Amino acid sequence: MNAKELKKYELIVKVGATEIQDENLASYLAELAVVDYQTAFEMWEYLLTTHVSRLSDVVISHNIETKVFEVMQRISDAKLRQLLGSNPTILKLVYSSCATAGVGGNLAYLSSLVLASKIDAADEILKLLAANKNNNMDFGDRMKLLIDDVFNTYCSKNNTKVPNLNRKQIMLLLEHTLKVKGANKTLLTQRIKELG
Repeated sequence: MNAKELKKYELIVKVGATEIQDENLASYLAELAVVDYQTAFEMWEYLLTTHVSRLSDVVISHNIETKVFEVMQRISDAKLRQLLGSNPTILKLVYSSCATAGVGGNLAYLSSLVLASKIDAADEILKLLAANKNNNMDFGDRMKLLIDDVFNTYCSKNNTKVPNLNRKQIMLLLEHTLKVKGANKTLLTQRIKELG
């Protein structure tokens, strides 16, 4: 066994022995991702799956989802996108189980799918987000964050004040906005209709 393999297995054991609320968990997974990105991703999926019943706790979810998502993204955004795109299990865990769904790195990922016109992939994630029943934030709040992020990202990248989304992007956002209940529905619907 070479030094790299030895380090990989040491880190797997370290991650496995770390309490889910330990602040160092994300950094241990980051170390593992530098050595073997695929294995770190699989360990992340293992942790989310093993602790699925605790993902509704905002503190736990922040530690195991938000922080890990962000370090994995920072190490290799391309690899993270590829692995997320081929792993419906982790998408379901992140977007329908985590209290932190629809914020941070996972919000940026969803926004990028909308802006890249990857409508089917974005639609699947929006369905998962709508199924998220965590009490800290409802679907309307999450849709507001998404629409704000899509609009702001588009405007900053294109140096404009108003986004120019295509028909499919507008229809996707409108379709899911119409599922919103509460005060955000009217405001968000109006914002989207103004684009078309």
